[in-house]
Amino acid sequence: MKILILSHKPPYPIADGGCLAMSRLLTDLLALEKVSQVTYHTLSTYKHPFQKEAFPKHPKLELSAQQIDTRVRISGALFALLRQESYNLVRFKDAKVLAALQKELSVTTYDFVLFESLFAAVYAAPLRNFSKAQFIYRAHNIEHQIWKDLASNTKNLLKKWYLHQLAYALKWAERSIWSEDQGALDLILTISHTDLHQIEAQTLTACKYLPASIDQTTNQSNCKPMKMCFLGAFNWYPNIEAVNWFLDRVFAELQAKHPTLEFHIAGKDAEQFKHWLRPGVFVHGFVPDAKKFIAENGIFVGCLQSGSGVKMKILEAMSVGAPIVLSRKSADGLPQLDTDLIKTNENYFKQDLLQLLQYPQHLEARSAYFKQYFKNHFETIQVRKQLQSVLDELQNNR
Repeated sequence: MKILILSHKPPYPIADGGCLAMSRLLTDLLALEKVSQVTYHTLSTYKHPFQKEAFPKHPKLELSAQQIDTRVRISGALFALLRQESYNLVRFKDAKVLAALQKELSVTTYDFVLFESLFAAVYAAPLRNFSKAQFIYRAHNIEHQIWKDLASNTKNLLKKWYLHQLAYALKWAERSIWSEDQGALDLILTISHTDLHQIEAQTLTACKYLPASIDQTTNQSNCKPMKMCFLGAFNWYPNIEAVNWFLDRVFAELQAKHPTLEFHIAGKDAEQFKHWLRPGVFVHGFVPDAKKFIAENGIFVGCLQSGSGVKMKILEAMSVGAPIVLSRKSADGLPQLDTDLIKTNENYFKQDLLQLLQYPQHLEARSAYFKQYFKNHFETIQVRKQLQSVLDELQNNR
């Protein structure tokens, strides 16, 4: 099997959850015996530049990168708004990228072309006539839902209006890519069980759920009762919103009852948010080993208020057996999760944390639950079997 992958940013270095999800799929594909070649074509941007040396060396892997400018410009945003286009997606369309991909598909016969994320899937339709390969769109989340949530949660009326406009334009662009008539896709592959059902209800394109894998690690959570943590890339606004919400609405009340309580924050650009610094709060910035950080800092606080799709940081926390407290958005997309663990409002979220802080045996039980849950749903060997099955089925149904 020969596979061409197009991603909207390099998976390496692993700077955020999206990079981690993409790197895991690449690793899993390279591990499959039936896969003979993976050509990885990534867009390289100012925010996410291509670094060849950051990629693993593998005899099956060939790398290619194309520089594009995706920086946000007011004129471009206003023009897209007037035309009711999705500025989120327009920024990733580039004639040179399309020409390079058309040439590649004309020269090499691939079995599969895989588009990592919606921003890469904008190239599917214009490439359809250049290849007989099966086209797969890997949906990391439902993009318009993120902007819809952000709009609902903001209090600034002008910002709320603009975010709603972005969500509306992105919704219709996203649906056109899902469409069996316009999207040119043979399969939509979701990493979220929730997203699978939502997308299936709105398209006749074949859809399947394939979880992201996470490697087991020797790091295991210390389950310290007076330590909590959050990890995420803070160039993504839902993570900023989550920490702001937790510090403003939850942490002070917990700290009043437990004065020695610590909250540790890590992730790209975290150090820029000076207003988070207060007694008991520690900001670490980027950490090279996310699992080690989570394992050393007690309870993982899944406090997202906006977003869509499975959160890779939650899977990493599960993989080290961390006790986790989950908001509704943080639990999104997790299959067969005990619904009692999903805290649907602020009071339930606080109560769950207080129970864990007060009773160490609850910490151990929560840790044990998520260790087993992880083994049941996200272990690498299981995901690779499912991945091979998906590819076999597609190839046999040509």
